[in-house]
This record gives sequence, structure tokens and C-alpha cells, in this order.
Amino acid sequence: MLIGKIVKSESHINYICHINGPYDSESYPRPEDYAFGRFVRVLMRARQGNDLFDAPSSPGGSSEPTIYVVGVIYDTILQNPAFGTLGPRLSNETQVEIFSPDYINEKAVLVYIMVLGMMEMRPYAGNQTERYAVTHGIPPLALELECEIETMDDEQVRAFHFFRDITGPDNTRPYLHMGYLPHIIAQRNSLLPMVTLRIIEQLERLFPQNLALLSIVKRNFAWRLKVETAG
Repeated sequence: MLIGKIVKSESHINYICHINGPYDSESYPRPEDYAFGRFVRVLMRARQGNDLFDAPSSPGGSSEPTIYVVGVIYDTILQNPAFGTLGPRLSNETQVEIFSPDYINEKAVLVYIMVLGMMEMRPYAGNQTERYAVTHGIPPLALELECEIETMDDEQVRAFHFFRDITGPDNTRPYLHMGYLPHIIAQRNSLLPMVTLRIIEQLERLFPQNLALLSIVKRNFAWRLKVETAG
């Protein structure tokens, strides 16, 4: 579901999203829809020079893939400019809605999103299923203001982490891949180790066959968090 729009960027990979409120859309998200560690995606409006797909789409499918930038929510800010202005008011909130319907509500929920990679989706013939091409890391193009943010379901999160090599002797066996981990580690933010642990917990549920591998990664990040906390 759509949860909000990009209103600002801190860098090429860090964006601030304004969560839709009662006055922004008919159906606005619940707090669990933009929870800490939630995977989200943003439709990329600008076109890449080359598609991630090497082969053309199947007959009957669309020739233009849908390109998404995938990210994770790692921080939340509650904004209330009216806080601290405790002087007398001529109207309460209910009266303002009736007598001043054009009044701008400046209260807002902002979430910080870190970009983890890209995903291209292209339907097979008949639009019954979709195939994915995924890359982890920093996208070459930046996102645009007002781009809409939407949540990802379990199938999409699984597809973002399920890789299959094109070349090599074992090219038919897909495997779990977390190529964005070095990208996360390089960032200077105290919440990112915690969001990494949250990501691993989600992957443990989605990839039960990889519990042994994920438990090793989880222990390493838990140890890293303890060391950094201790100074």
C-alpha cells in the first residue's frame, strides 16, 4: 500500500518520506505499515540507460520493465510546529475544521529511508506472473521529490533477496543474498545495526532453510552492536 511521498533527501541514499495523514488521502497507513525495519519501494520515474534484464520480455509481456528502488525504514520523526505555543487560541481543532477548512495541518510523521538496491519487474505472457531482476547497492540515479512510497509484501521481499547467477556451474540454484550489508556498515548511524538485526529476523521467517547462515550473521551484528555501545 502507498504510505507517503518523498519530501527531502539527506544524501544520494538517504531520503525523508512524509507519511500520508487523514487530509492527504482517503485511506492512510497505520503505524505498523511504516514500522522500524519495514521494506519499502519507490517507483523510479527516470529511465536507466540499460535494463537489468539481458533478455527481452516474453511474447505478450510488456517491453518496458517497471523499475523500483528498494529501501528500509530506519528512523521516525514526529513533527508538531505548534508545540510550545501555549498562548490563547480563538478556535479549537474542531472549530478550525468547520470554519477554516483550508487551514493547513502542519503536524506530520516523517520516516527516514535508506536505499538498499533496485528491482525490475516484468510480467510473463498473459500477465499472470512476474519475473524479477535485482541488484544490491547504490542506484546510479537519484529519486525525485513527490515520488510515492509503498510497502513490500513477503513475496517481494523474498524476491529481493533470492539471487540466481547467470554464469557458473551452479546457475540453476537460487541462494539468499544480502549484498547491501557492507553498504549499511559503512554508514554512520547508531540505528543501522538495530535495523540490520530487524532485517535478519524478517529473513529468518522468510528463509527458514537458511537459519544457520542467518544466525551467524545475526550474532556478528549483535556483537558489533554491543561493542559500539560500550564505546
